[in-house]
Amino acid sequence: MPAPDDQERGCIPLSQTRNGGASPYPKHATLKSWDSHTRRVMPSPALPPSLPPLGTLIPPVIFSIPLPRGWNCWFPPAAVDPPSHSTPPAGPGARLHKRMGEAVARVARKVNDTVENKTDSLDLANCKLMTFPIGIYKAMRSVTEGIHCISLANNELKSLTSRFVTTFNQLRELNLAGNYLHRLPEEITSLLHLRAINLSRNRFRHFPEHLAAVTTLETIDLEENEITEVPVEKLASMASLRSLNLRANPVNPEVRLLVRPLVPFDLLLSPEEPVPKA
Repeated sequence: MPAPDDQERGCIPLSQTRNGGASPYPKHATLKSWDSHTRRVMPSPALPPSLPPLGTLIPPVIFSIPLPRGWNCWFPPAAVDPPSHSTPPAGPGARLHKRMGEAVARVARKVNDTVENKTDSLDLANCKLMTFPIGIYKAMRSVTEGIHCISLANNELKSLTSRFVTTFNQLRELNLAGNYLHRLPEEITSLLHLRAINLSRNRFRHFPEHLAAVTTLETIDLEENEITEVPVEKLASMASLRSLNLRANPVNPEVRLLVRPLVPFDLLLSPEEPVPKA
């Protein structure tokens, strides 16, 4: 039987079904066999009224290794019932289930490729993530020190956790463009090797001042946010900073006066809109 916390989340191991019957997955299925089943299992007739965020659906896996006993698949029970021989239901619910299944499989493949090939980058852009999947920490624990570049661009992230920052503490480049972020964790200052960060097209109303403590930063991209004030003195003390992109932000007029040599970096701003004639 699944552990109590699994039941509370409405999740069950791959080797069980909610009715206690045999699952289409073997007890020690690997991720690849799970992935091959995804398209058939996802359009389940018993679609729950609401689905958890995709960030909670990635299991705490060690990819391509037999799943441990008591495996928690992080899927609603209906998603792992044995597939019916009847025609899968049509409609928006089934299509949503299929899209989410494909998104989960896409994330799993990308993480698996990074772990197997021991590459220094992880690209999870355009994966419909609402949070960073906690299972990835365990899946990548053997290679985290070698990850230098991560892209989480064009997802639906509303926050970046301190665990993410402290786990991938060797980052050189971090791309978080196109999300819903409005602040960064204080632990961002622990990224002692970070050279470039892309925070464009987010929801920042204030300049993320913790970045001023990351002395290795060379490029900061904050295009298309809602920033009005810029901590000029703090940024001027950043010896490595070469470029700050604040295009498409409603910056105060005095910020436009901050040109070289007043600041030792390139400050990129949108052209000033002409004052309408009376």
